[in-house]
Amino acid sequence: MAVANMPQSTKLVVKVQTGTNSAGKPAYKTRSYQGVKTTAADSDVYAVGQGLGNLQSYPVAAITRLDEDNLVNQ
Repeated sequence: MAVANMPQSTKLVVKVQTGTNSAGKPAYKTRSYQGVKTTAADSDVYAVGQGLGNLQSYPVAAITRLDEDNLVNQ
């Protein structure tokens, strides 16, 4: 059985550290950006994430690419 991967959508997620919680552990918030081309290179997505991170008032903890794909039987 042959299965094909059909890209559906891609999101860029920038995670920022907003401070600490009552236990003294880091507190985080995420900002998601939809509409990223599924064919975009990882390095380009990362560069955009860095650029958006530079606009944030909090330090960036992580830059994540989320791909959603459908698997179809061929």
